[in-house]
Amino acid sequence: MILKIIFSIFLLIILSNCGFKPVDQNYFKNYNFIETNISGDKRIVYLLQNKFNKENKNATKSIKIDINTTKEKKIREKNIQNEITKYEILLSATVNFYMLENNTKNEFKVFSNGDFNVNARHSETLNNEKKLIKNLVNNISDQIIRNLKIKLDEL
Repeated sequence: MILKIIFSIFLLIILSNCGFKPVDQNYFKNYNFIETNISGDKRIVYLLQNKFNKENKNATKSIKIDINTTKEKKIREKNIQNEITKYEILLSATVNFYMLENNTKNEFKVFSNGDFNVNARHSETLNNEKKLIKNLVNNISDQIIRNLKIKLDEL
């Protein structure tokens, strides 16, 4: 008897789910990126092109995207000997997108910044800068995708 009650409680817990639904990772399955023009720093352009070069043949709506990126490197900190100890990098992207079906266009800007330390070896400093730029570009691409979803829902 106790075994049947425990089994039925266990079965009830397993069969009743929490209602969690994963976020739609394929939001752009109805959209085809006809043309993606990305300008700016070569490393940033390369990393962003990998995110937006997905072509969908079954899509019903077409989008043309123009992304203009800028990278600004500033001195963040100096020590007592007036040597640079930290740099700050500010990445900004201006995104223009055009819906070809509606003949509508829209624009938005996204920003991301971070800083990195200067090491004793120049190669380590360059590696720190590359890692930071890669993280900032991933952050900017996520912001662009998020803003595109919002703007496309508005249209």
